[in-house]
Amino acid sequence: MKNNHISNLRKWAMIAAAMILQISCQQDDSFSPAADSAIINLSVSAANSGTTMDNDDTASAIKSLCILQFNADGNAFGTLRHVGMGMEIAPNSGKYSATLLQSVDNNDKYKLVILANFPDGDYGIFYRMGGKSYAEVQQACLSAELSGESNVLEFTAAQPFPMFGIAKDGAPQIITETMNLGTVSLVRAVARVDIGIGTKNADNNTWNKGGVPLDMTQVQIWKDGKQYAYMPVENNFSSSAGALAINSPSPVGGTETKIYGSTYITGTTYCSEKIYVPEADLLWGDVYDTDHSNRLAIIVGGKYNGSEVETFYRVDFTYDEGSKAKMNILRNHVYRFTIKSVKDAGYATAELAYTSKPKNLDFSADMIEGWVSNEETSVPSILGYYLTYQGFNGENVDWTYAAGASKVIPKKKSYWGTNIYLPFNYNNFYQEGNSFYAPNISGGQNGSLYATVANAFSYEGTFPNLMVSGDDMVDESGNEKVQWKTGTTLTAFDLCRDLEENGYDDWRLPRLSELAFIYVNQGSLEALRGFTPLSGTYWCGSEYLVPNATDDQRKKSAWAWAVDFTPTTGYASWHQKTETLKIRCVRQQQDKQNFSKK
Repeated sequence: MKNNHISNLRKWAMIAAAMILQISCQQDDSFSPAADSAIINLSVSAANSGTTMDNDDTASAIKSLCILQFNADGNAFGTLRHVGMGMEIAPNSGKYSATLLQSVDNNDKYKLVILANFPDGDYGIFYRMGGKSYAEVQQACLSAELSGESNVLEFTAAQPFPMFGIAKDGAPQIITETMNLGTVSLVRAVARVDIGIGTKNADNNTWNKGGVPLDMTQVQIWKDGKQYAYMPVENNFSSSAGALAINSPSPVGGTETKIYGSTYITGTTYCSEKIYVPEADLLWGDVYDTDHSNRLAIIVGGKYNGSEVETFYRVDFTYDEGSKAKMNILRNHVYRFTIKSVKDAGYATAELAYTSKPKNLDFSADMIEGWVSNEETSVPSILGYYLTYQGFNGENVDWTYAAGASKVIPKKKSYWGTNIYLPFNYNNFYQEGNSFYAPNISGGQNGSLYATVANAFSYEGTFPNLMVSGDDMVDESGNEKVQWKTGTTLTAFDLCRDLEENGYDDWRLPRLSELAFIYVNQGSLEALRGFTPLSGTYWCGSEYLVPNATDDQRKKSAWAWAVDFTPTTGYASWHQKTETLKIRCVRQQQDKQNFSKK
């Protein structure tokens, strides 16, 4: 999902170019060949043909247009040979005609760049660039540099979005009287950023705050580009079947902070369709690394839980608070962030929020290539916090479970005990918790009572691809500590079984081995934005076998194992099921059920 591109032509402004078979005299071409060379006219039609330029759809409007005709150097761009100005055929028709140089033989090929909505229609700069390379033209037509913290980037009906396209997927063309350019997709020169609190409404770019206790007061874009590139760098885009994709950002120089105040925010809840940013390479390493204060980031100002004090939160361009999937900022994309929860007040100043490690705010994000009103295709977010056995975030498997005692945490096995025929099925937790341990559980006996950690590890192991919930569970009364079992109700199990988080509903209480796996790797989890650190003692689903147990006590226990997450200990312990301890839920990644065979 990283940097995925969606080829959806309906999401781009389109132009269809059809040949008008007309030969005329060459005029006003200061760097053309001899005067008797033939030229041809092209008719260009916008997708929103028939709409006027003062409508609300500035994102797709075409106000002016030109075609840059480059000599082809093999399959690459050569030098600029000719500029064909787009002349509107009829007022508000969205149709244009332009003149191009006709090829003199089959070796005389051209690559055609289409530019729309150049500022004030001033394409004269290109007439002065005959014989220049694509790279030189690209650098010469950067936007004007913005300055001043309040000088935000805006587009209007009078100046709609500058757009870029290439004809015939950028393949070299022989320009003849009978050719047809077919369909050309135009991409906007900038990206858009939307951010809201709560839940995004499915029908439009609005949010419903719900119970998230934050009133948004401002949005700041730190290290935002001062200018943007009308044309992308030559090797930073590709095209196939008429669909133009932007693969890498085009560098455009200096940066500044832009501030979007309360007039840009609707109902203290969201800022939508108002923030535009240039492309940017975000210098990614880790989210919080040596480039943390050098990369572009969003700073949200707001008032937490009814406070009158404004504090600030940092949001980086990652897909969500727990993922390591990061974004660069590419033109013609929408980056939409949803603040899902806020745990406490933020930093006292925007600068402190920018330079410090993100805290107290969880978010999700999606990316859309191209944007148009009421039509969206989003890239699904990677949500949650993951541990992979001896891999991603789960490198550590050695657990000191008591003073002077340690063991390697095993990976989940494909058998139970010594019987390879009985499956080890975590989903039988609920039956085990209320039944005697006997081989009559559907799917095979799955549990046991453990007198020691070593005994537990001889039977069970951590699921090798484990997902951990971001927060501790609380019951309906808001209690952070609950009983393992209340009468015949499996209280701890039920809280996880009822959890619906990040689009999943198959959460469960962890086994002892899994809780240990979380403990020894908690530093990796806590480094992920939005993960609430574990502290205190947590229940697991593994039950304790008391010393000198009777037959009944060997089948059913009044005690269960737990793990103390105090940093200096982290030891295993057993507690009566009526005690109140904390709970953190887990789930296994169903598509990665690889087990240990020993």
